[in-house]
Amino acid sequence: MDDKKTVTEDETLEGNVPGMVTRDVSMQVSDSGVIRYLATAPLWKNYSLDASNRYQYFPEGIHIVMVDSLLNPEASIVADTAYNYENKQLWHLINDVVIENLRNEKFMTNDLFWDMRRHKVYSDSFIHIERPDAIIEGIGFMSNDDFTEYTLRETSGIFSRENADSLNSTPQKP
Repeated sequence: MDDKKTVTEDETLEGNVPGMVTRDVSMQVSDSGVIRYLATAPLWKNYSLDASNRYQYFPEGIHIVMVDSLLNPEASIVADTAYNYENKQLWHLINDVVIENLRNEKFMTNDLFWDMRRHKVYSDSFIHIERPDAIIEGIGFMSNDDFTEYTLRETSGIFSRENADSLNSTPQKP
């Protein structure tokens, strides 16, 4: 019988073993005593290497809903993988990151950072934005954390929604 311990990739670096592992997580995150975020995740690994180096790892994805003071949704974020660097108040969201805001806009990228101290969201990666009136693509992105004010650094395409929809449709026979 083989009694060797199976170690996952995130646990191999210098004895980096989670202090807590939780399944089917549902949590509320507050700022100054007011609930600002509701989050769910299938798996949460909490690492406390030392007081200055604590982080959470969500290897099976996370869903975060930003809410107002009455718990009404303002925006949502879904990602396949996430890290929350607790002391820096910095999230790193990776792979199939999808954000939706109240303006019916959808943001899609594979790499996104969320600085909760500065209330900024940013990425140096490709981003695809679907708005009711247009589709915008580019490299590099900066936004406030409710995704109502944003800029792209290197825009690679802006399409009116009408033109973008016609590019994806099959031509009609006369």
